[in-house]
Amino acid sequence: MNMISSPEIIDEIFRYDVPLQRYTSFRTGGTAEIFVEPGNTSELKKVLQFCKDEQKKVFILGKGTNLLVNDNGVKGVVIHLGGVDFKEIEINGRHVLSGAGVGLAKLIRKTALSGLEGLEGLVGIPGTVGGAVMMNAGGKYGDISDTIVSLATMTFDGKITNLDRKDVEFAYRECNLSRQIVVNVEFELKESKIEVVLEKMDEIYKEKKEKQPLSAFNAGSIFKNTQHFKAAELIEKANLKGQKVGGAVVSEKHANFIVNTGNATSADILELIKIIKETIKKKYNVSLEQEIQIW
Repeated sequence: MNMISSPEIIDEIFRYDVPLQRYTSFRTGGTAEIFVEPGNTSELKKVLQFCKDEQKKVFILGKGTNLLVNDNGVKGVVIHLGGVDFKEIEINGRHVLSGAGVGLAKLIRKTALSGLEGLEGLVGIPGTVGGAVMMNAGGKYGDISDTIVSLATMTFDGKITNLDRKDVEFAYRECNLSRQIVVNVEFELKESKIEVVLEKMDEIYKEKKEKQPLSAFNAGSIFKNTQHFKAAELIEKANLKGQKVGGAVVSEKHANFIVNTGNATSADILELIKIIKETIKKKYNVSLEQEIQIW
């Protein structure tokens, strides 16, 4: 595509027509019109200003573990917080400050090895800290919002806002930080013995590994649980485990997971999602809501 005229510092970090398959856990999808990895908040602000000036749609990418990218790709600017400043972790007693680009697994392990507990229940959940906060990642052992003290965000207008936990509304797999980018997060954890936290982590991970296809190409839970029903139970009850479309299949291990067996397209996955939703609606009159993002 034609290069877009932009400020020099931004032009240096802009990449064009970047395949997004390698940036998503489904390993499907097309290209990003523009892909950028700002190294710090100053660069991020300039990128956002460019998007505003050029009227470019903004897409925020973490580890792509809760995401399905259309086979046709995305038109706009995909911002990936992969820069050094977004990957720092500072531990001060029971308080931990993490950049939004830090891998959740790395943060969990680092805090555990520092004798801090509170995040081990999130083990096995992929993604970045920023992405986990935006979707209030969690499960039966608690949500990430349980240990948050404060966080800093940048609005799409480039304004940094420091928020206390009480300023943010967290709900089931969502929060109210729309049109904001999480920059860093502060957690308050509890002191514990390293071996105790590691043992707990290991137990939780083993339990999840038995029930979820953690080693396969997937994007985690496809649908949110409803107030009265678990999505996986409805899908299994409808005999949809093993249902296939092209290279996409409903996991035999966990019915709320769709797996790319190696050659699936995003279109295959979308069609399978459609089949599941229509089947559950027809059989049980329940409307399933997607948990994953679709670009």
